[in-house]
Amino acid sequence: MSSDKSSQYLQPGTIVDGYEIQYEIGRGAMAIVYLAKQLDLDRPVAFKVLSASLARDKDYVSRFFNEARAAASLSHPAIIQAYKAGITTEGLYYFCMEYVEGETLLDMINENERVPILQSLALLTEVAEALDYGWQRYKFIHGDIKPENIMVNLQGQAKLADFGLAKVEGHDYAGNEVMLTPLYAAPELIRGNGRKGDCRSDIYAFGATLYHVIAGSPPFPGNDAQEVLDRHVHENPEPLNNRYPQTPQLLSDLVDRMLVKDPTRRIQSWSEVLAGLRAVTAALSTPQKKKLVLNKPTDSRNRLPKKPPVPKKKGSLLYWIVAAFFTIVLIVMAIILKTSQSSSPKLQQQSTPLESKVER
Repeated sequence: MSSDKSSQYLQPGTIVDGYEIQYEIGRGAMAIVYLAKQLDLDRPVAFKVLSASLARDKDYVSRFFNEARAAASLSHPAIIQAYKAGITTEGLYYFCMEYVEGETLLDMINENERVPILQSLALLTEVAEALDYGWQRYKFIHGDIKPENIMVNLQGQAKLADFGLAKVEGHDYAGNEVMLTPLYAAPELIRGNGRKGDCRSDIYAFGATLYHVIAGSPPFPGNDAQEVLDRHVHENPEPLNNRYPQTPQLLSDLVDRMLVKDPTRRIQSWSEVLAGLRAVTAALSTPQKKKLVLNKPTDSRNRLPKKPPVPKKKGSLLYWIVAAFFTIVLIVMAIILKTSQSSSPKLQQQSTPLESKVER
C-alpha cells in the first residue's frame, strides 16, 4: 500500500484480504475503484476503497457499507453484484463487486453525442426492469440514477451501479443529509420534501437520464449547481422532441410524464414506466418488422396465387404492319388467281393493273 494515507492509493501487486490489486479504473469523491484479482477463485473483480479522509467520518463509513448491503440484497442481471465488504487491520474500508468490462452510458454519450433511440430504449428498459424488481421485492430506492452509474458491458447489456445513496427496506443507515446529483435531481428532494420509501424521485432521475441519453444533454444543462437545481424546481424542461427532433412524440410524452414537478402527477410506479418504454419500443419496431416480413421468403402456404402468364408479344409494331401487308398481298393474289381461272379475257385484263399496283 502507498505510504500516502491521504490518497489511499494501492500499488499494483498489493494483496488485500485475498485480492491482488491490478490497477486503478475509477475515482470519485468518496472512493477509488481498482481492477483486482480474487486469488482463490482466479477471477477479476472491482475493488472499491473508501478514501482515507472519509474513513474517519462515521456517516460516510455507514454509507459505504450501506452500498455493499444494498447491492448484496439484490440479485438481477442488470444490477452489479456484491461479493464482499470489510475492513483491514490497517483501517482500509473496501467493497468487492462484479467487474464489468465495458463503459458507462456517459462515456457513450461523450463519444457519440448521443445514444441511438432504439439502443437507448433497450438499455434503459433493462435498468427499469432491475429497478422494478428491487422496488417490488425490497422497496429499493437507488438515490443516484444517472448515465454515469449505468454500465454497458461488451455484450451490450446494461448494469446498474453505485449504491452509495441506495435505500433498501431493513438496511437504513444513520445519515440524514440529502445528497444528490444536480443534473438529475427531483424537485421534491431539492426542496427537502422527499418522502421516505418513495420511488417517484428515482423515476424523475430516470426520466432525466433517458432525456440525456437520447438528446445528448440533460434537461437542464449547466455547470452552476445551484442554478441547475433552481431550474429543476421552477422551470419546465424543453420537450425532448424539440431538443432532438428525431424523437417520436410518444417517447417525448413519456419522458415529460416522468419529469413532472409534482410527484403526485408524475408516473407513479416502475411497472408504469416499463409499460411506457415497451409501448414506445413496439411502436418504433413495428414498421421495421413489417418491412422484414415483406422481404422475407414465405412458404407455399402463405404465398399469393400466381397470376396466369401473359402471352408474350412477338415483335414490334413494325412487325405487325409488315405481316398485315403481306397477308393482304397473299389474299389479293389468291383472289386474282381464282378470277383468272374462271373469268373471260376481259376480266383478266382488268385485273392486270391491280397486279401491277400490288407489285409496285
